[in-house]
Amino acid sequence: MRFASSISSAPHADQAVEELLAPIDSRVTPGMVDLALLFITAHFEDESESVLGQVQSAFSNAIIMGCTAEGAIGLDQEIERAPAMSLIVATLPEVRIRPFHVTQDQIVGARELADWERVVGVSPESNPVFIAFGDPFTADISAFVDQVNRYFPGAPLIGGVASAARAPQENRLFGATEIHREGIVGVGLAGQLTVDTVVSQGCRPIGKPFVITKGERNVVHELGGRAALKRLQEVLVSLPREDEALARQALLIGRVIDERKASFSHGDFLIQNIIGVDKSSGAIGVNGYAKVGATVQFHVRDAASADEDLRALLTPYADKDVRGAMLFGCNGRGTNMWPKPGHDIGVIREILGDVPTGGFFCGGEFGPVGGTNFVHGFTASIGLFRESHA
Repeated sequence: MRFASSISSAPHADQAVEELLAPIDSRVTPGMVDLALLFITAHFEDESESVLGQVQSAFSNAIIMGCTAEGAIGLDQEIERAPAMSLIVATLPEVRIRPFHVTQDQIVGARELADWERVVGVSPESNPVFIAFGDPFTADISAFVDQVNRYFPGAPLIGGVASAARAPQENRLFGATEIHREGIVGVGLAGQLTVDTVVSQGCRPIGKPFVITKGERNVVHELGGRAALKRLQEVLVSLPREDEALARQALLIGRVIDERKASFSHGDFLIQNIIGVDKSSGAIGVNGYAKVGATVQFHVRDAASADEDLRALLTPYADKDVRGAMLFGCNGRGTNMWPKPGHDIGVIREILGDVPTGGFFCGGEFGPVGGTNFVHGFTASIGLFRESHA
């Protein structure tokens, strides 16, 4: 298993492709590349067919997937709000690669496992790993993720939402040999590989955990037998001044995924936004399901918390033989969170070393938390690829 990655900030498409392809030969043999992921910014959307064609010519045996994006990530750089292309390629012996393109009609019409097996080309028994990129204007992304969870339980899904467009038909999705303007493209991988997933939600908990004792739909009425807003106020007044200031700027709530754990830490929560409060009733609205019996804890997000969270989640893999990494970061990270570009990929290189890395800035990131896949925001969703001899 071998990986190589590259990135270009050249303003002209032909020059950018040349810069993408030039360094790849030193890490892999082009004729032996099995999978290539290509991401280009909207600056090159009119030349996307030519770009895809040149990459196909260079890697004639590879399945090429990808999309247009707001920014590109590759090698040792994150390029935002400027012309950019990134490429990551992989030689994956003894790994079956099944490309797919899913339309909204297929998402709605798939009623059973056999339907999804035909669409994505793999079975649950093969223990697949999914990489996917979707257009938010033409596909129900959340429904697709829910179906993956339902019919392929435990199968990790990484990738993200194409982020170059502001209207339907503007995103480009690279699906093997075609360019699509709607739906979801991706691959199912099965065979001798191990993919570890890291979903850094960039938050840290404050206060203590509470159990939802009264809730309906997305409204939390009571936490631990008291009005949810009262519980929140109790947490806020007990915080240090710095944390209180952060909470008033960006307050979130995390729902525990695995209630069987005795204690909760990084990676145990699904982070959700607080979308409103009702002072008269003391209820809190969240962008998720307020399930009675679920354990939740309030969270804050800032640059320091996001850095700490990412480092804590990556550190266990520092002594692993990671061959390649795919980084799908929210377009709210990068220089929208840190003063200098390249934070997330810099942390990967600092902890894991010179691991070939590629990806893009997403409009929503796919990744599992507690064994269940979700569409996230403000996260860095990372796939770490290692060989498996099982």
